[in-house]
Amino acid sequence: MQKSFTVHAGLQLALSAVALGASAYTAVPRLPSVPHEEVLLGIAFASLFPLHAATIFRSIALESRVRGYASSKTHQWRALKALPHRVHALLVVLFLAGGLLLSGLLSNDSGLQATHESRGRYFAVDTTDPLRPDIEVTRSRYEELSKQGQRSMFAIYGLIAAGGGAVTLVLGKLHGWAGRP
Repeated sequence: MQKSFTVHAGLQLALSAVALGASAYTAVPRLPSVPHEEVLLGIAFASLFPLHAATIFRSIALESRVRGYASSKTHQWRALKALPHRVHALLVVLFLAGGLLLSGLLSNDSGLQATHESRGRYFAVDTTDPLRPDIEVTRSRYEELSKQGQRSMFAIYGLIAAGGGAVTLVLGKLHGWAGRP
């Protein structure tokens, strides 16, 4: 596998690990929520976008070079199985951690989502009610709901980044094998 594929996938997997770490941080009781979540997620998605775009362009280039090779499920499966065991372990850990954090097992899903704070009053929206009314909640409940929302967003980001890294690694293997008899 070319070093560029390894570095490319490594960046995606590192972003995944950081995001899943932030998601796990929000699961710890009595810790404050992650400050400036919107800015952090904006920067994170802005950094992940070019990496995923490069993955897409690499897959298109490989497919145009060797027609039907990269899109073959058999070849993809062989390439995934050919990755080193420590890479398999890393991918399994990232996907399991993301799934666990996203599943809601670590939170009490009451159907409430934190929306805004206004003059010392805290509000959440009830997603189980079709009218979606704003409900005033205590500050501690608002912070708890805010952390739940952050946990989900960071876990989703982590899973997207891990998926991109896995695809890049598979493409790297396929690229190395393309054109061989």
